[in-house]
Amino acid sequence: MHIVTLNSCFQIIQEILIKGLANSKTFQKIAVRTDSRIQHFKKNSNEQMNSKLDELHKSASQSTFSSSNTSANIESKKIHRNSPPKRPLTGIPGFLSAFSKEIIKDLNRKT
Repeated sequence: MHIVTLNSCFQIIQEILIKGLANSKTFQKIAVRTDSRIQHFKKNSNEQMNSKLDELHKSASQSTFSSSNTSANIESKKIHRNSPPKRPLTGIPGFLSAFSKEIIKDLNRKT
């Protein structure tokens, strides 16, 4: 019997809270601002992802059609022992960079 009473009390409190937020101008402003920021971030991330994929495709195409045994490529792959190691990229750019390197390795093995 107490559970039914508690459930109905929670439902009443929830309804009051929802109606209060729905009628609040401040909450509406926050909701609109949050929605516009989310849409902006989605748009930017999609554009960034498309540009990174284009770069990946371009680099994979270049490595497929170029010779991998030239002296310039060998010189550029030498490790400078006196310099500290570079920190790898993180996030989506880091993933795309590592992913493109793996694709290039795979393409060079098959040719």
